[in-house]
Amino acid sequence: MVKISRSVPTQASPGRRFGISRRAFLKLAGLAVAVAALGRLIKRPALGTIVPADNYPEGEGVITEAYPATSCLNCGTRCATRVRVVNGRAVKITGNPLSQVTEGANCARAQVGLQVLYDPARITTPLRRTNPARGRDTDPGWTPISWDEALAEVSGRLQDLRDDGEPHRLAIFTGLNTVSDEDILRRFARAYGTPNLITADGLDDEAGQAGQWCADGHYSRSAYDLARTNYILCFGAGILESYEPLARSLRMWGKIRRERPNRARVVVVDPRYSVTALRADAWLPVNPGTDAALALAIAHVIISENLYDAAFVSRHTRGFDDYKDLVLGGYAPEQVAPVTGIPAATIGEVAREFAGTRPAIAWRGRGATGWPGGTYTAYAIYCLNALVGSIDVPGGVIYQEEPPYRPLPGLAPDAAASAGLAMPPLDGRGSAAFPAARVVTNHAAEAMLAENPYPVAMAIGVNANFNLTAPGAPRWDEALARLPYYVHISPTVNEMAGFADIILPATTFLETWAYDHSPPGSGFAEVRIKQPVVAPFYNSRNIADMVFDVATRLGGSVADAFGNIGGSAEGLARYRTAGLMPWEELLAAGVWVGPEYQYYKYHRIFDTPSGQFEFLSGNLAAALQKIGEPTGGDACLPHYQPPDFLGEAGAYPLLLTSYQPLLSVNGDSRDYPWAEEMFLVEHGQGWTNFAEINSATAQELGIKDGDEVRVESPFGSLKTRARVFEGVRPGVVAMARGLGANPNEITGVAYDKISGQAARGGTRVRVYRA
Repeated sequence: MVKISRSVPTQASPGRRFGISRRAFLKLAGLAVAVAALGRLIKRPALGTIVPADNYPEGEGVITEAYPATSCLNCGTRCATRVRVVNGRAVKITGNPLSQVTEGANCARAQVGLQVLYDPARITTPLRRTNPARGRDTDPGWTPISWDEALAEVSGRLQDLRDDGEPHRLAIFTGLNTVSDEDILRRFARAYGTPNLITADGLDDEAGQAGQWCADGHYSRSAYDLARTNYILCFGAGILESYEPLARSLRMWGKIRRERPNRARVVVVDPRYSVTALRADAWLPVNPGTDAALALAIAHVIISENLYDAAFVSRHTRGFDDYKDLVLGGYAPEQVAPVTGIPAATIGEVAREFAGTRPAIAWRGRGATGWPGGTYTAYAIYCLNALVGSIDVPGGVIYQEEPPYRPLPGLAPDAAASAGLAMPPLDGRGSAAFPAARVVTNHAAEAMLAENPYPVAMAIGVNANFNLTAPGAPRWDEALARLPYYVHISPTVNEMAGFADIILPATTFLETWAYDHSPPGSGFAEVRIKQPVVAPFYNSRNIADMVFDVATRLGGSVADAFGNIGGSAEGLARYRTAGLMPWEELLAAGVWVGPEYQYYKYHRIFDTPSGQFEFLSGNLAAALQKIGEPTGGDACLPHYQPPDFLGEAGAYPLLLTSYQPLLSVNGDSRDYPWAEEMFLVEHGQGWTNFAEINSATAQELGIKDGDEVRVESPFGSLKTRARVFEGVRPGVVAMARGLGANPNEITGVAYDKISGQAARGGTRVRVYRA
């Protein structure tokens, strides 16, 4: 076990700055040559000109000040916030003290919201492509059009597909959006008749969620009762960088580490010395892709030494004997140590600490589960919680209560929609290839290129940028270049927008109406309202308003599906939050907080065939039986699958791992100086990215800290700077996602079979001086 010091391990000289210059908006890939075409369509507002002086209510020169409540959208946590607005201009973002999820705190990402709002790259009006050629280096030839002209064209294309009986040939790609926009887009897809609502979830944490589903039937992230826990065993989770709900984790971390007499102990398992590891008690630099073996070895010690919670196991679990036989038969610490790189004595020490310092949490993250076999890894980690009785108890895993929104009325798809919905989804979810998947985001690109199961005729992207955020990102360039018609909706242009036929400028989250809540974390429910803190800039519109407009133009059952649910983004928010509290009170407070969390709900929390926590998964067995796969042996048990690395070890001797840093705002920080200048906080560096390597690896390669290097995989290469420090396991190259050199460009395409999650781990590389 590596004991943690309080200094950042780095060999760089203090204050040294490496110069990959910031790519400003007009240098974005695919848009660099569009400067002249965009011209006056992109405004760069001066600080004092958003609200003209003659529009001040009290007259010119009189200062007005307000603190409207809203919520953030710079990550999926969607924290409740308040915004100081002076003379109609947003100048400061703070946490909302009425929020019980964050307890009034927020993180650095929230502050960047001002630069999202005032981004000089904002698109001011709908745009139409005039150049039919597509590519990252191709001038789209944008020309401005009116909203009526744009929506008429889009609606006409949509109507043509339905008239031809092919609504399934529409794909809708979504990135991070408000909960209300997610709901309205899901409703539109169903009413229109396409099974192809492709969210970004398959690039995120699907394997982690599928692992929990195997055990307790909840296909979701886990919520943890952090304020009351005594021990966290963290497998590849960026608790202090990227794991959502981030602001809550940051606040609870302060509580358990500094605000109570019995300080919680934290042990981090990760090939890289993350910010979370920096602030933990111990770091275990595990071999990449071997977290499942380590989790099962820890279980071996707990079971063999009778340290598990026998009462919980006997009363509330199924399949323990099969699990016990598997663990004791093949995962002794001495067997696992050579695989994981963690000494057997250390494995035993951690296992005894974990079992003896209850309540304890085994926390899984993308660093551990973002591999082929990630579902089994997540399952193995999650089962440690049941072994020590940390299921729905104070300080353990808890089950998130959903907000009691007013239900949307049922909808009845017409014949065209029913036929479209019956077609196989583009991404292969639920097929033999991905039996338990809810979405297989990255596979959509392959399906589009192969025109299998059918050619896509039209796509709409809503705050999406898979060309940047997906492993094997260049495939998305090729897929979109072949697409007959693409519509992109967002406040600014990005790599994906560069392939669009029509761009529709959306409002930012500080200009919009919506309702929101966080992903699992607090246990109790909390609703946040979004309301415009300033009037929408330029000619931008709320996403929900666009959907209502298009549905009305399509008419028939599509329009009927959107009748009587508010008629607009604001109306929808009012409709869905009715019954929580009076509307004006909700706008003033910004949050509605549900009842206090109740523990020990074993009679209703397990959604499994047995109605219990399952070490032998009935849910997974049913999914495998459906596609004719065998269910015997270890198929329905958590187990370790050795990584199948992409690339020959002789030619590519190092393993690439990528991570999301704290200041990666919605996957892409390149337009926001506040995010960029603090981008890599553990290195004290901004405006750049690094190839992080261990000093032993660097010495073998003849590379020094700060050298320009090329990182090459079988799928491409990129140039960046080397950062030599001891916070990376030898033989590993770590790179951040979201700024500068993009590791997704050289990452191979692979999947976790059960969940369909895109695997970010498993690509081999070589590094040499550029």
